[in-house]
Amino acid sequence: MSDKPERDPEDIRVGATIKALREAHGLTAVELGRAVGKSEQLIHAVENGSRHATPQVCRRIVDTLGIPLAAITVANYEEIRDGERVA
Repeated sequence: MSDKPERDPEDIRVGATIKALREAHGLTAVELGRAVGKSEQLIHAVENGSRHATPQVCRRIVDTLGIPLAAITVANYEEIRDGERVA
């Protein structure tokens, strides 16, 4: 049995989404951290799912990236267009 707590699957999914969007916007973890007022270490911890992103941090991240909050919080955001589900 490991001493590390299990990572929450939702934190892992949100973190991976944040990382992908950060990279798509051409930002490093250092740059995103500075923009949102958090450390590079926190950004990496959120991205790998070892830390839970607070609602405030999520809001700062999406505001910095210029994307809707749903882009990181809705698991199937890519399947949703104009408020309707795409089959």
